[in-house]
Amino acid sequence: MSENNIVSYTHSEKLISVFSSDYLEKLFYFCLKKTGSRQEAEDLSSDIALNIISQLKKGIIPDRFSAWVWKIARNRYCFWSNKKHIRNNSVSSVVSSENMDDIEDDNDFESALVHGEDLKLLRRELSFISKDYRDIIVAYYIDDLKVRTISQMLNLPENTVMSKLHRSRKILKEGMNMAREFGIRSYKPENVGLSSTGHQPSGLPWNAVGRQLPKNILLQANNNPSTIEELAVELGIAMPYMEEEVKILENAELLKEVNGKYVTNFFIADKECQLEVYNLQCKNSKERGRLLNEIMTDKIREIRNIGIIGETISDNDFKWMLIPIILSYIWDKKFDISKAFKRKDGGNWGFMGFEQHNLTGDDISMGHNGRCGKKGEMWSYSYSGYDIGGDINKVWEIEGMHIDFLLDIMKNKRGEDSFTELEKTMWELIKCFTRSDKNGYIVPNIAVFTADTKQKMYDIIKSHEKYAQFENMIYGLFDDTEEILKKCSNPVLHEQLGYYVVFFMFAIRMMAINDEVESGRLVLPENPKTSTAGMYLEIY
Repeated sequence: MSENNIVSYTHSEKLISVFSSDYLEKLFYFCLKKTGSRQEAEDLSSDIALNIISQLKKGIIPDRFSAWVWKIARNRYCFWSNKKHIRNNSVSSVVSSENMDDIEDDNDFESALVHGEDLKLLRRELSFISKDYRDIIVAYYIDDLKVRTISQMLNLPENTVMSKLHRSRKILKEGMNMAREFGIRSYKPENVGLSSTGHQPSGLPWNAVGRQLPKNILLQANNNPSTIEELAVELGIAMPYMEEEVKILENAELLKEVNGKYVTNFFIADKECQLEVYNLQCKNSKERGRLLNEIMTDKIREIRNIGIIGETISDNDFKWMLIPIILSYIWDKKFDISKAFKRKDGGNWGFMGFEQHNLTGDDISMGHNGRCGKKGEMWSYSYSGYDIGGDINKVWEIEGMHIDFLLDIMKNKRGEDSFTELEKTMWELIKCFTRSDKNGYIVPNIAVFTADTKQKMYDIIKSHEKYAQFENMIYGLFDDTEEILKKCSNPVLHEQLGYYVVFFMFAIRMMAINDEVESGRLVLPENPKTSTAGMYLEIY
């Protein structure tokens, strides 16, 4: 063997390795789009791969490897398509009959397909034909029922059955003579981040979107009204299953029918929309933070005097909670999301989706979790990138009885020596949110609001000479964000855009925190993991 042949063989092996790692999956999806069948795609892609590897093993070294691979792929597909067309001709003479009088005598429809090895094609097309036609053609050709029997079974006139049967044959012929190209989500489902708010008594919306398929239906129909058949083809799902899924999503109020087409009935923000809003929010972020800090600093002594926080809570720690509370107060006056929806299940929940991405590199999410008791609520903010309260933040473990117990301790000035055995067990979970005063009574180490003191706090903030300027900045941002969402959404959502704007406004809370920390005007609590900054009680 010459040295040149040895070099050529080594290069061939390297190309085979490159082909196996970089092209096999792409070839399969190319074949899937061309054939519309996973089994046929597997057969065709195997045939293409065999041809390519065989030629490489023979020592063929193409100048432009990628172009050479795809040329072979297209040539083998053309060969496959021509061969299938020849087989289909044996079926066409049966399927293309235009004489409805011949229908009753045409019981060889399926046998001709079997003989032509095209029963799989028939079954494929039956998957994508609408229910009205599918029921009739299955009953006639597969269940071998007469037109009269089908008429009685479906409660339709015989002429209607014959007309639909005739029409369905034409639809099947058209479908069988085409290579269906499924959409990208039929083999590459995307994921979307989902968020909800409000009262959800039946488990909706979450129990309707617990699987990948409903999520991808909603993605496909997002701002893109589609028929059930269009959804079926795009996602590669047979019509019977698609009809069932669409009905579930429609009943859940997540899909809406408009002129025979279905559109997602909540806003899903794509990457481009999110980036446009993000850039808008960043524009005056530092100015907003500076102005808000000036208002808080000037008014914090007045706020302390109404008894919301004790002496052990520093001004700095209080600001961690005050920043998001003030911002939320302003946009809640513009649009109160708690009153946005009245649902058929008795709830008032809202729902929103975000296409997942990392375009900005910033994590500007802020959690706000709460638990309700009979006498009050406990809430906690969580700040992305800051492990404040990381060792003690157990709001999700707390039940209503714990909150009511804590409020009872505060109201009746109780100490640990007054606890029953059951209360001692509950105390282990909530004692980290408290301290003992000079008299030995247990008092909260978090902010405590009543409806009266919370309103007094807002009134104090609003009395600042620069508050109106700050509020106008927030409202201007709200309105500009709404214009972006209007441009990015279907008109069926335009009346409820305020709800989705609020979801985007949540981000400026974390932007304000980050800007204040960066400027040095806000610092981490002394012991962040055990700090109760960001936690508060609301008493009914």
